[in-house]
Amino acid sequence: MPPKETETFVRTITDDECCQILSAIESEAKAVKELSEECEIPLSTTYRKVNRLQEAGLVREKIRLSSSGNHTSVYEQEFDGAMITLSNDGEFEVELVSETGQPNRHRITAD
Repeated sequence: MPPKETETFVRTITDDECCQILSAIESEAKAVKELSEECEIPLSTTYRKVNRLQEAGLVREKIRLSSSGNHTSVYEQEFDGAMITLSNDGEFEVELVSETGQPNRHRITAD
């Protein structure tokens, strides 16, 4: 994984507001406005955090269809669990596990 992607991933998983959002969408997809209200995070900040979560490969966008024709983007977790492996040489790997079976691995070297 390129260093920029690894940096984005690490910053995202260590961000309190991003973790709140991930917890809020653990069982069901939600719109940004719903996340903002539930997590008590300003709407503009919630948009930025959701974007960061997407860039890190932790959430995906879906469209919630409405009979009124007003469709809404909702966000759900892109993974079902995570495994962390630490090696003797100070590197660790985070593997996100999903039902699709497509692994999303992040190798991080300790400084």
